[in-house]
Amino acid sequence: MSKVKNNWERRWHPILREWVIIAANTNERPWSGAKVSAIGETSPEHDPGCYLCPGVTRASGAQNPNYSQPYAFSNDFSSFGLNAPNIHLNNPFELVEPAQGICRVICFTPKHNVTLAEMSISEIEDVYALWQEEYRSLASNPVIKNVLIFENKGKAIGVSNPHPHGQIYATGYVPKIVEREVESAAIYRQEKGRCIFCDLLEHELSRKIRIVCENEHFVAFMPFFARFVYETYIIPRRCVARITELTPIELKALASIHKDMIVKFDNLFEMSFPNITMLHNAPTENKPEYNDFHFHIEFYPPLRSPDKLKYLAGFESGGGNIINPIMPEEAAEKLRSISAIHYKQR
Repeated sequence: MSKVKNNWERRWHPILREWVIIAANTNERPWSGAKVSAIGETSPEHDPGCYLCPGVTRASGAQNPNYSQPYAFSNDFSSFGLNAPNIHLNNPFELVEPAQGICRVICFTPKHNVTLAEMSISEIEDVYALWQEEYRSLASNPVIKNVLIFENKGKAIGVSNPHPHGQIYATGYVPKIVEREVESAAIYRQEKGRCIFCDLLEHELSRKIRIVCENEHFVAFMPFFARFVYETYIIPRRCVARITELTPIELKALASIHKDMIVKFDNLFEMSFPNITMLHNAPTENKPEYNDFHFHIEFYPPLRSPDKLKYLAGFESGGGNIINPIMPEEAAEKLRSISAIHYKQR
């Protein structure tokens, strides 16, 4: 596929119901701003100064066990709390509700000096098994309306601790993005009589040009309406609403394709690739409209090139439409061609 120099399109995002601007010439602009570089520092397998390592006493005074498998604990400095002040204000300019919820930290491995991409498929499968367990436990609390599982990776994202870990925000309300996805799925079901995510997957499989990789149970692709360079979805071929509905065979297949994707990300620029990984589940309550949801994973990489970050500046922050500086078809072609064997192992 030839590289597009000039392209200006508005592409409709049917899941979020908003426009995405594709401006494939903007990535060629001269750049004298902040740059990202691969960091060659080596870290020890165990860092006594890291509050996520086994046996270390955290700032709260709690001590981590000498764990050997993925380990979860409640965030010592949580953004939400079950004991949030019971404040309710109804003034239209001062509308307030309690920020109830539970924030959990998931340590993927006791080893301080690896990333999820460098772990084995079986080790990643163990992480998924813990995510399933955490979802079940958190969703059983009647206060909790949604469980959002995610990983922030890399200093470029703002992560202060390099120990391989993720987080879970279980909240007393449904966050805006998930709420929008649920609404879009319900509207599509009413209009078409089908699942919007299943039809999206079928469309991408028929087009093929944006598929990055696939296996028997899952497909990874860059959607036509990708907002970020190298933004990628992983969607199960079987329509399930939540991670807890995946079978052990599907869980192994998901661990495998997840590893393939993040290894490709690392190999793209031969660096530990900064990334935000979001696991989107249906909200926890047993409502009919939630049955139309389709569990999936979304990757939001912030890099537009080996040394350039993608910022949401004036028009995007103030206008509300994200501008993608590279055609998703070109980005998918490039990532598809990248090896799934980690560059450190080649």
